Order: sequence, then C-alpha cells, then structure tokens
Amino acid sequence: MQAPLPGPPAQSTMYHPPQQAMMSGGLFSLHKFLMIGVILILLATFVSILPDFGGAPSQVDYDTEDTSWSEKFAKDTESHNDFERVMGTIATILGTGGVALIGYAFIREAYDEDTTTPALRITLLILGAVMLLQLLGSGFDVSVSV
Repeated sequence: MQAPLPGPPAQSTMYHPPQQAMMSGGLFSLHKFLMIGVILILLATFVSILPDFGGAPSQVDYDTEDTSWSEKFAKDTESHNDFERVMGTIATILGTGGVALIGYAFIREAYDEDTTTPALRITLLILGAVMLLQLLGSGFDVSVSV
C-alpha cells in the first residue's frame, strides 16, 4: 500500500501591498516630523530649567553653629552643579534631536515633487541644509566629567 500522492500546492494567501504604496513613503509626514521636533525642543527647554525649580543651596538653609555645616554645604553645592550639568546635557541631546528632525523633514519635503512649487522646494532644501549644518558646526560637546 502506498501513501496517497500530494495534491497541487495551495495558493499563497500572503498580502503583497501595491508597489506604488511601498514607494510613496507612507511613514513620512511633514506635519508629524515637525510636531515631534517641536515637542522635543519644548521638552529640552523644560528639562534645562528643572534645576532652577529647587535652586542652588544657600547658606541661610544651614545651621552655622554646627561644625560640619560647611562640608554639607559644599557637598550639596557639588550635587546641585552635577544635576545642572546632567540636565543641561539631556536638554542639549533633546534639542539637537528636535532640530535634526525638523531639518530632515524640510529636506525630505523638498524632494517631494507633487506637493510643492520649485521655489518652495528650493527654500525648504536650503532651510533644512542650514539647520543640519548648524548642528554640525556647533559641535557635539556632550562630555560628562566625573
């Protein structure tokens, strides 16, 4: 007795999106990238002012009759300075990311031939290039000293 022969192969039900939909770049939206960039810049502004909410240590807050008040004050001042430096670094990273996203959105939109006039395309391209070159020109000084 032999095993039955296999029938014809079943047709694939895998979905294949139209080629035009794959090439249109549906994940990119100028408005989405601009909003994310602006939100990152606003978040960077908020993070950069966080150390000011508590303020730096003041000598008035310490009992000067205690013999170790100056050591506590120096330790708290150093801790506050470290907090300012870390928050400044995080704000720089967030702000740089926001400006980079906006610059990328402008350059990407400049290459979209369907929605803009040639003058607007050139303006967007120049603006995006200036924004990205400004990031490179300012230097990425993200150093954390120990």
